[in-house]
Amino acid sequence: MNCWLDKTIQVNDSWGPGAVDILQVPMKVAPEFSLRGRFLRSGPCAGTLSQLRAEVSSGYLCDGWQHAVFTPMGSVPVKGIFGLPPWDPTQADTYRNMIDDTSKNNLGDSNTLRLEGIIPYLGANGTVGYDIVRLFYAFNAVQGAPITDLVVIKMATLVAIPGVVKIKQDGAGHGPPHKRGG
Repeated sequence: MNCWLDKTIQVNDSWGPGAVDILQVPMKVAPEFSLRGRFLRSGPCAGTLSQLRAEVSSGYLCDGWQHAVFTPMGSVPVKGIFGLPPWDPTQADTYRNMIDDTSKNNLGDSNTLRLEGIIPYLGANGTVGYDIVRLFYAFNAVQGAPITDLVVIKMATLVAIPGVVKIKQDGAGHGPPHKRGG
C-alpha cells in the first residue's frame, strides 16, 4: 500500500456515464485528489497503515470525494497495462482501449490488487447516488514519461431506488501518481 501513500492523482482523461457523475469538476481544471494514510495503533508509538483517505481541494472534484475512505482489496498486481506512450490528448484512444480491454488486462478480476471505496454524488435530478470506485496502480505502464506508473480509476454507479441499490452505469479515468507537492 505504500505506493499509494501521500500521492496526488491528477486525472488526465475520463469517459463513460459514471465518470460524468464523479470525475467532473466545478472549476475548469483537471480533476485531482490526494491519498493520505489511516493507521491502526499497534503499540504506544507505532501505527499500521490500514486504509487511505481522499483529500480534495475545493473545486477539484465533487464534494463526495472529500475524506472518502479506500480499503485495499485483492492480491494480484495489475497485468496487461504497459507500453503506453507519454500522455497527451491525441493518445486518448490508446489509453482507453488498453484500460477497457479486460480480455487483455486483469482489471475486471476480483483478485486484482486495488483500493476500493464508495463516493456519493448529487445527480442532475437532485437525488443522491453512489459510485463504487476502484483504484488500480499499474507500475511501469508508461514508457518515456517522467512518471511511468499509472493510476486507473474504474467505477460502477449505484442509484438509490426505493428498497434496492443496483448498478446503473460505469465509467473510467486515469492519471499519474505524484508525490505530494510535486
